[in-house]
Amino acid sequence: MSSLALVAVLAAQAATQTGAPPPAPGTAADGTTAPTTHAGQSTYVDLEAGAGYSTNPVLSVGSNSGSAFGRLSAHAVHTRTTDRTTTVVSGFAQSVFYTNGLNSAQSFDLNGRHQAAVNEKLRLFVDGDFAFDRGGQLDTRILSVPDLSLLSGSTVPPAQFARGSDFLSVTGKTYRAGAHIGGQLVLGPRDSFDFSTGIDHSTFRNGLFDTRSTTIPASIGYDRQLNERTSVGTRVVAQFTHYSGVILNGARNFRVITPDVTGQIRLSEKLKFSGDVGVSFSSVDDGLLTRHSTGVTADANLCSATERTQFCGQLSLQQQAATSVGPARVMSAGMDYSRRLGSSDTIQFSLSAVRYSNPILVVAVPSFAHATYVRVAADYSRKVGNRLYGGVDLAARKITQHGPGPDTDLSAAVFIRYRLGDVE
Repeated sequence: MSSLALVAVLAAQAATQTGAPPPAPGTAADGTTAPTTHAGQSTYVDLEAGAGYSTNPVLSVGSNSGSAFGRLSAHAVHTRTTDRTTTVVSGFAQSVFYTNGLNSAQSFDLNGRHQAAVNEKLRLFVDGDFAFDRGGQLDTRILSVPDLSLLSGSTVPPAQFARGSDFLSVTGKTYRAGAHIGGQLVLGPRDSFDFSTGIDHSTFRNGLFDTRSTTIPASIGYDRQLNERTSVGTRVVAQFTHYSGVILNGARNFRVITPDVTGQIRLSEKLKFSGDVGVSFSSVDDGLLTRHSTGVTADANLCSATERTQFCGQLSLQQQAATSVGPARVMSAGMDYSRRLGSSDTIQFSLSAVRYSNPILVVAVPSFAHATYVRVAADYSRKVGNRLYGGVDLAARKITQHGPGPDTDLSAAVFIRYRLGDVE
């Protein structure tokens, strides 16, 4: 787990306001900051049907790969807020049916998080995620849920979900599961200590090779509040990953330890910047040879939130990060944006670009020196009745690497959505 998982989620949560109503139902992107809900609880299920066209839905190499499609999906959400706890549980499932002879593609994602104030000084959280994705179809959707604010006095993020697709896993089937636990202990008026650990498992298959990885992340950190706007701290993040499957030279183990310096600055009432910089010490052991590397790791995160608009932008550099085919140097940038245009209209946008280089491969194929994966998703929805919504989804995905690569996938769909349960 990179320190970005800690810092970025923290900034997004801290920038979020309380007292806003639940967002208009929509499909949503990871990391999108949504308005928070009132104390109490909410439960609803969005049933959706859509139709559209995709130029390369399975990201194949070659022409004539486009297809019209139909799509059915369901998104269930339950939230609960009390004076001492916050809980969010979300389940999403969809099936996409193509017209050009391609097999239908199914995907689902079940996740949840819970935070509790044990006493005045101790806050604890637990989260979990279980998902299946075929052809990276989850990357074309924006899956938003009401974003519950942190409990008063908390500085530790309540959710650290497993990583999503990388540039190779979008071309096959991916199963992933993960769970994490952690918390924050207040040491004094200005000082706090946070900690977390967990386990993540991922299985990837694409017909050419089969890889499985299990990762155990852990982190400990210390923060000191310098004034009302600024805090600084230090953190040590460790990660152990075990690879198995159809690989080279037996199973491989990957370890990385990153001590870094962290900081947060509240630039205004609505805008917060957070970041960290450190040095990663990594090693890869294949049973015969151990390779060591050292490099700079850095993250930056800028988030803002108002009653109508939420925005988060992230930059990250990881000297060694786990991917579906082995450790690699990873540089990434991303942006998530949502805005209520009016009482009935909502627009959401998500962009991410990730560059992989200098890999240490655990599979025989494919071989690459560097690759880039870019994804863009946008969603517009309009309320046309008490429970009925309509709208448009747009998405684009592109993989760039040395030699032949899959054609760009551009997709567009129109949808109707009906909500069961609680409404705004």
